[in-house]
Amino acid sequence: MPRRGESIYKRNDGRWEARYVKEITIDGKKKYGSVYAKTYAEVKAKQQQHILTPQVININQYGTLKTVMFEWLSVVKHNIRYSTFVKYEGIINNHIIPEIGNLSVKLITRANISAFTDKLMQKNLAVSTINNILIVLGMGLEYAEEEYSIKCPKIITLKNEIKEMRVLSKVEEQTLIDYAIHSDDLYCFGILLSLFTGIRIGELCALEWCDIKDGKIYITKTMQRIKDESGKSVIMITTPKSEKSNRIIPIPKVINDIIEQHRTSKGYVIHQRNNKYIEPRLMQKKFKEIASACNLENVHFHTLRHTFATRCVEIGFDIKTLSEILGHSTVSTTLQRYVHSSFELKQNNMDKLKLNIAI
Repeated sequence: MPRRGESIYKRNDGRWEARYVKEITIDGKKKYGSVYAKTYAEVKAKQQQHILTPQVININQYGTLKTVMFEWLSVVKHNIRYSTFVKYEGIINNHIIPEIGNLSVKLITRANISAFTDKLMQKNLAVSTINNILIVLGMGLEYAEEEYSIKCPKIITLKNEIKEMRVLSKVEEQTLIDYAIHSDDLYCFGILLSLFTGIRIGELCALEWCDIKDGKIYITKTMQRIKDESGKSVIMITTPKSEKSNRIIPIPKVINDIIEQHRTSKGYVIHQRNNKYIEPRLMQKKFKEIASACNLENVHFHTLRHTFATRCVEIGFDIKTLSEILGHSTVSTTLQRYVHSSFELKQNNMDKLKLNIAI
């Protein structure tokens, strides 16, 4: 009879047998090995030796990059957001496997990575997209190093020039406000809410009236369209982008009355006539139509967030406060990505310089 939980048996021939997992294949199946000894203590020691120094059979037998990437993905699956998992899976299936999936992990060189990068660039993908692909590849190779002690080349991402985000000018912003404030359209209300709080489109669409109370907006969830495990595109409401994205935003007095005019007892803040939610894709489409009616060019919904952050800086917000309102993980993110001072602000700051000239 086996010792409970140990997979150790006394055989009919008098010897002791201990089983151990010697391999987990790419489809998650376990393959077992056995060790033998005359006594329980001896076989237990042998079993522990195999547990402490696992046999690197899987990587030798199935040593392609494809295998390693899927093995890594299965390991990290439960430690990342589902939407992140879907993103990683798409990158692996659509970019990494078709080009270099059949390469042996042991034989991958910097030249292979360079050639792969060149192919990605030939597809006219955005630099940020290429870098995301390379980062996922790098995480898979790091896993191979840590798990199987295989020396892999380090991934070097492309230099990505930071482009200044589109921000509405004060005239454009006022035009949009004038249009939205004179409309009973819930899409216009959503635009005003985002323009004066900086919330993301997914956070807006997931917002319910129970989340707006006591002069505060409680951001605890976001809405996005992603593929489920069957591959079907579905709307999911999940936790926000990061831990810092769970936040409380004070409602500015300037829009408090507008919020109360639209308030209902329950349900989604931005909703369709049947009270069903409005998904981000539809909200973006409606925003484009409204922006076009206001003669605003080269704008998307996230422009509202950029504009909010910029106006806050212009009126003297301290960056730490702004970073918390935006839900950024670090203050540097706020500075680098979302704060874009206007030329007028730069001129005003320059004019503060004084020169004492003795007459």
